[in-house]
Amino acid sequence: MFGKNRMEYVIKSCSAEDAQALQNLLNEMSMNGWELYSMHEVGDEEESAQLNCIFMREAKPNSSSDGDIINISDFKSQMEKMLSPKLTEYENCLEIQSKIRHEKEQINKIKAELEGEAPASVSRKKLNDKISAGLKELEELRHQLNKATSPDLMYAKLHEEKLAIYLSEELLNYIDTDRDYSGEELVAETVKSRLKITETIGYVIPKVVFKDDENLNTCEFSIKIRGMEVFRAGVCPNYLMFYADELHTEHKIKNSITLEDEITGRKIIWVEKDKTKDFWQKGITPSEYIAKALEYVAVKYVDDLLDYEDIDKYLDVVEKENEFLVENIVPDILTYSDLKYLMTSLIKERVSIKNITYIFEKINDFADEGSKVDILNKIRLSLSRQICKSYVNEDGETISAFEISEKTYSDLVMSCDETEDSLIKIDGTLAEKLANKLMKQAKKLNIYAPKLIVPMEYRQIFFTLLSLYINNITVLAPEEIGCNYKIESLGEI
Repeated sequence: MFGKNRMEYVIKSCSAEDAQALQNLLNEMSMNGWELYSMHEVGDEEESAQLNCIFMREAKPNSSSDGDIINISDFKSQMEKMLSPKLTEYENCLEIQSKIRHEKEQINKIKAELEGEAPASVSRKKLNDKISAGLKELEELRHQLNKATSPDLMYAKLHEEKLAIYLSEELLNYIDTDRDYSGEELVAETVKSRLKITETIGYVIPKVVFKDDENLNTCEFSIKIRGMEVFRAGVCPNYLMFYADELHTEHKIKNSITLEDEITGRKIIWVEKDKTKDFWQKGITPSEYIAKALEYVAVKYVDDLLDYEDIDKYLDVVEKENEFLVENIVPDILTYSDLKYLMTSLIKERVSIKNITYIFEKINDFADEGSKVDILNKIRLSLSRQICKSYVNEDGETISAFEISEKTYSDLVMSCDETEDSLIKIDGTLAEKLANKLMKQAKKLNIYAPKLIVPMEYRQIFFTLLSLYINNITVLAPEEIGCNYKIESLGEI
């Protein structure tokens, strides 16, 4: 389908000072079915200027191309980068100043010529017209310089994309319909992931911007939040990804690539697509893997993504169903900052806020009963059945989890130092040791998303600490499990 519109390109050059040569070139290429795509002047003051003309036409099937025709789909973007480099503000300013100096020199030369001309001569009139045109051009250049040095230009730069996926050159055909079709539908996969997160936990991932990054390694992608890189990994085009522990293969598959998953820490194997036809498991495509990374990043770094504008949208939803809740809570009882803390704390632990009006009813119930941490704990207790249902075993009755030993618990709690600003300082080395011990025991049991039982009072602190080292950690409180389910202890940490 996409192959029918594949284009081919060719570059031809001629002197910028020879208008006839340019006309002959355009006529010749037009007769051979080529259309002018773009024209760029190259060269400097020391060399005569040249015009690089890029021509394009629809590629003919099964035709032998000339040696100078380039049949690559990414030619257009690469050539635009080479032949149309965008000047920085500094370079633009220097260029305008250089043009102003040149224009002044030209005007002074014309003025010198005027001194030798008779007052009413034809030549004097022509020179006056040239000065008039030069002064007009000089005024335009000064206007450009004022614009280039205006603070407004700097203010326009005070913005970073909320959420952006950067792709290496090899992966750009996943999103660019002008390139050869790769079989990947990255844009559609990211939409699917965003819908999935909205359906499961009620969190609307912001708009995703796709950009290319020439600094990335081959077949690599990265995800940035507000300009800061938070995730980077590689994919293998024309391969499918499998988790090694699910593949159950005794021998290494030819040409397969073994890596470690940046999200789960599990061993993964990329296998060529044509070798997976008889596999029981359905592999993950490169686009699906990038979309999975997007899900992971959007939830993990929700504090940086969810802003007051998003809070307003949630408030609009609640207001349509129960106007009293919004009027009663905001801003007299809780500020936007408090609401953001409560909502992001729930989202980070994948507690659904899809029933946002019910969440606000609970916030209203508990708003006068302590700090925002206390409110969060009470909201979680109200949602305990929903929370625990996600972690129950296949028998529907028990939750398998690790527990904190009395010694570990006392060591960590005793190391907590609450300051006058209500900030709690904890020894980071103790938290790292705990995370390492937990993952070591979990791996022995082939568990890659461990669950930990911690008293309600310190549950939030334990999650915040351990999530720095373990991506798929779940921390539950005995009070949340209550009488709904039994606890199967997997051992003490």
